[in-house]
Amino acid sequence: MRIRQLSIDEIQFTRKDYSETLLASVKRIGFSFPIQVRIENDQYVCVDGHKRLTILEDILKEDPSYKRGRNVHVIIKNNGDQRSNDCSRGRNTH
Repeated sequence: MRIRQLSIDEIQFTRKDYSETLLASVKRIGFSFPIQVRIENDQYVCVDGHKRLTILEDILKEDPSYKRGRNVHVIIKNNGDQRSNDCSRGRNTH
């Protein structure tokens, strides 16, 4: 899988409640892991990361010039871009 960047405006997600602790963490260090999305009907739909996207949307409403910007790293789960992890090569071959 390859990591790509998308604008938050390109991703469909469901707003979720979040804690002040998570908000403070996102403001301090950003996202530790990429958002996971799927392509459905030519649109990017969030699979994992609804809370983080909700937080980013709220931060951007409060501060449109937020230092991390509108773009987020994503992994597209169903674009045929997955790399194989061929575990058989590590097996005993003699």
